[in-house]
Amino acid sequence: VRKALSAILRTGEWFGAGHLIDILTGNPTPKVRERGHDQLPTFAVGRDLSKPAWGAVFRQMMGQDLVRPDPERHGALRMTEAARPILRGEAQVTLRRDTVSSAAEPTGVRTQVTDEDAGLLSLLKARRRALAEAQNVPAYVVFPDRTLIEMAERKPQTLDAMAGITGIGAKKLESYGAAFLEVIAGASETLHPARMRLVGKPEGAVFDRLAEVQLALSRGEDGTGKYLSCSHSTLRQIAERRPSTLAELQAIQGMGEMKIDRFGAAFLAVLQGD
Repeated sequence: VRKALSAILRTGEWFGAGHLIDILTGNPTPKVRERGHDQLPTFAVGRDLSKPAWGAVFRQMMGQDLVRPDPERHGALRMTEAARPILRGEAQVTLRRDTVSSAAEPTGVRTQVTDEDAGLLSLLKARRRALAEAQNVPAYVVFPDRTLIEMAERKPQTLDAMAGITGIGAKKLESYGAAFLEVIAGASETLHPARMRLVGKPEGAVFDRLAEVQLALSRGEDGTGKYLSCSHSTLRQIAERRPSTLAELQAIQGMGEMKIDRFGAAFLAVLQGD
């Protein structure tokens, strides 16, 4: 954790997790070299962990409120006051060392719900995406999947009931509670027609994971790139056709060269892991 905090501090708290992980793992990308970050003392000090493992570290740091994405800096990570004693060696923090296979979602977390609850879960994920896009942060910063799954199953009708759901503390209840109660009560947007066609089908969950990945990469790995996104129709076609190569993915309408460069590898990883 101290290595990660040091990398954040030495780069002026101006970069997202993707760029910081490149520094920690010693990946001399053009962006790293252009900014002289390959000359930092923290360059390559984290080679003992893989990039997915470092991604898990940053997610857990955000979960413990040691760092926060800054919307005014395109999602760059900034340290909170709670992180400073750890950086100085005055306090310690314990994180789980996620494996590569579980880095995206903690082991044992269910990704499916009953057909009866699938539509509500999709609406909850749509609201989460909208809130995350508005704040320019990854979707899991709002709520992780397991919280939305429990929300879809228990269907709380009041803030008091919602407070009993895993992953919802006082701060998140205040920030997001009313927005998600609105969805559960039905006074919310309906599913996009492209997503509605997949309700109750395995492809629906694939669509949702593709949308999550797209949101996370919409401005590039470091959060400073040009905004890109695919239409709902394109995501539906990808979920249904399950391309297994970049060439097959690019053959789908709406997947041009720029989107292949931005999303291609991540989309294929979703499809191969399904």
